[in-house]
Amino acid sequence: MLWLDEEQGKLAVTNKHQHFNDRYTIMAIKDTLSSLGKIAHREWDEIVDRLGWGRDKPVSVANYIGFGREDYLWLTGRVLRDRGISREERDNLLDNISNNFKRFNSREIKRAKVSITWGDHTFERVTDSEGYFHVEHHCGDDNHVHSNHELWQEAKITVQSVPGLEEVDLQFHSDVVVPTKAEFGVISDIDDTILKTDVTSKLKLKMMLHTILKNAGNRRAFEGVADFYQALKLGPDGEGFNPFFYVSNSPWNLYDLLLDFLHLNHLPRGPVLLRDFGLPSEDIVSSYKTHKADMVKRILDTYPSLPFILVGDSGEHDTDIYLEAAKNNPERILAIYIRDVQHARRAERIEKLIESVSGIEVKLVGSYNEALSHAREQGWVQSAG
Repeated sequence: MLWLDEEQGKLAVTNKHQHFNDRYTIMAIKDTLSSLGKIAHREWDEIVDRLGWGRDKPVSVANYIGFGREDYLWLTGRVLRDRGISREERDNLLDNISNNFKRFNSREIKRAKVSITWGDHTFERVTDSEGYFHVEHHCGDDNHVHSNHELWQEAKITVQSVPGLEEVDLQFHSDVVVPTKAEFGVISDIDDTILKTDVTSKLKLKMMLHTILKNAGNRRAFEGVADFYQALKLGPDGEGFNPFFYVSNSPWNLYDLLLDFLHLNHLPRGPVLLRDFGLPSEDIVSSYKTHKADMVKRILDTYPSLPFILVGDSGEHDTDIYLEAAKNNPERILAIYIRDVQHARRAERIEKLIESVSGIEVKLVGSYNEALSHAREQGWVQSAG
């Protein structure tokens, strides 16, 4: 009956708006709590600085993996006091809680003077209020940093001075992905794409418990993901020079844990591009999408002649971000693989998105074995046998 159809339509719209409002509220609470915690942390740091606590702890650098070309470098890092975080696989529950507390209660060093050397280039930087330094540099035509490896280069980081100490000369190194022989690149989400986080749980409570109580050794990777990713890294020729980039809304504080997770689960090593939690924006939903979208765009812009495979999940906005990237980079996206998080309403939304586009290979997959079979059929990875 017509009147019943109209009522059902109104109910569907109401439910959709309610779902959006619930997600907005959850994100608002999460970002507000995070920001309040950050403000409290900064106030605590001011007290610690004034009292001189922790100055006996050694200075260290969180040397994040960078990426670029022989004529371009993108690199970030952070100068911190070493909190003595244990990275052993067999830590007990109390160790995990203690280590994860230390990760979020980091002792960043602001106004540290840092020099970064890449090839013949040297960059002088001063760390910001959160201890970060950053380099983005385009080389001149005659001053490229030529690679001795088909995938990796290295940058040297020297901490020259920190406030309250005499001059220091501490040296660290950061790996830099510079693909020169790749057939394609891979951009992957992390949460609920390769790492089980339960990011879709109510109020994200399960995700927070994972973050607090577990270490890299007892976090779970999804079945088949390592085989799929290693096959993509090897490519059809089996040489293994296809670069991987991991993009997540997780904070930089979890970088070492996530890098260990990749290693322990035999996933390809690559830049892990996280974000720093700031003050809540007026449009919180957009702010969550913006970081991933911006990093995907930056990676694609860095390698304009390289095709890419994009991998995400149906839990959040990966499909929307990837489809937009595909539309803005015609014929460069070989495929988009979306892992089904087994949520009927989310799967339905993804299927409608897939139906609304043409000319873009999008696969909603129930397992990574299914994705691997599809990649073999397309000739992107070696055939089985």
